[in-house]
Amino acid sequence: MFRTLFAALRRRAYDALPPGPWRTLIYRPNPKPVIVIGNQKSGTSAIAHLLADHAGLAKSIDVPAVWPPTFTRIARRYETLLDVVRAHPLPFSNDLIKEPYLTFLYSPLRSAFPKARYLFVLRDPRDNIRSILDRLGIPGDRDSLSYDEYDLPPAWKPTFVPEIWSTDRHEYVEILAERWNSAVDTYLTHKKEMQCIRYEDFLADKAGVISRLARRLELEGVHDISDRVDVAFQPRGSNRDVPWNEFFGEKNLRGIEAICHDRMEHFGYEVSCVGIDDPGP
Repeated sequence: MFRTLFAALRRRAYDALPPGPWRTLIYRPNPKPVIVIGNQKSGTSAIAHLLADHAGLAKSIDVPAVWPPTFTRIARRYETLLDVVRAHPLPFSNDLIKEPYLTFLYSPLRSAFPKARYLFVLRDPRDNIRSILDRLGIPGDRDSLSYDEYDLPPAWKPTFVPEIWSTDRHEYVEILAERWNSAVDTYLTHKKEMQCIRYEDFLADKAGVISRLARRLELEGVHDISDRVDVAFQPRGSNRDVPWNEFFGEKNLRGIEAICHDRMEHFGYEVSCVGIDDPGP
């Protein structure tokens, strides 16, 4: 009871302070957390939840402090990630931190947490992009998209800004394909510094994969999670079982596979279209 009361008072004191370094007097960033990254809707939530539960870790699932517009300011170097960590230390004080936007801020993330253990979650780009569009209620088979038709949450709006992903492409599905490439390149560039798991391998053996990941990350498995492996940590997409060619149409599916082809091949994802051509920017 005393611990619960102390935790409540501590959180109340933290919330009463404006964002800034004074908050670090109450919560200090964990110097050696497990940080789970990967493109949005790639399975990071399920894997992070189960890994933390298996190892008995306090967890931060998503960190709104780094969502847009803060993400955009950090990416454009108007603000530093370290300043954000100091201003909002609570989510960074836990043992495990999961935040997809940190995937695209890996260099400043690594500088802020040089002793962290990193896990990159990967998912087939066709499933990943379909899941993102499902989450936003956007169809996958259009040639172009007027974003005024859709009430995009602020945290998702930069997803479709090509300049952020260093691409000249302007069709929405192609931008998401380049974004997938950008996420994967974070791992390929820094693979000696992190572990990687394909979401498809996780689905094939959830408890076994989590147990093996824990060992690879030097974590002790202290809890049985067999009764939690099928918990839906994110809402299931309404089009999850719709075939790719039906959801995207042939043109958009070819575009995804052409743009992501080399990286898909690297990770064992087979293309479904024969004679694919890169649609170009």
